Amino acid sequence: MNKRMGLTIRCRKTGRSMDMGGGGFLRLRRKVAELAGGPFVPVYQEVCAWYPGSNGETAEEFDARIGAAVNEMLATKQADIKIVDFLLQPDLEGCIRYGACKNILKAIGDYDDDVFYGYVGHGNLARFSQFRRILKDCVETKSDMVWR
Repeated sequence: MNKRMGLTIRCRKTGRSMDMGGGGFLRLRRKVAELAGGPFVPVYQEVCAWYPGSNGETAEEFDARIGAAVNEMLATKQADIKIVDFLLQPDLEGCIRYGACKNILKAIGDYDDDVFYGYVGHGNLARFSQFRRILKDCVETKSDMVWR
């Protein structure tokens, strides 16, 4: 378990993990959304950018509008439900099954970048390639990926 502020993403069976703060996790999930593409991307970008008072909507109005848009996309198969589930789960504690890991892995392909998603001063720098290795572990061992 991560004893620092932030979270640890890990493969439940292999224990491979990476540590990052909330901002790094937000950047990581935004990149997954971007790589997955499709009509869900602008909706997800709006979710990430919204805060109370940002557009005159109450939280309840915003949630209802976004929920309706997401439900429509899922009902018409315009977005992958497993990827959407990963993107919309709570930041501080979540879990996806190996099937979702497989779909994310397919969406991200061989993508890599030079972004540090984790703590720069920490030996475990949490790069995108490390996230991809965790996903691969989960697929190969039919394990859940968890974050806390």
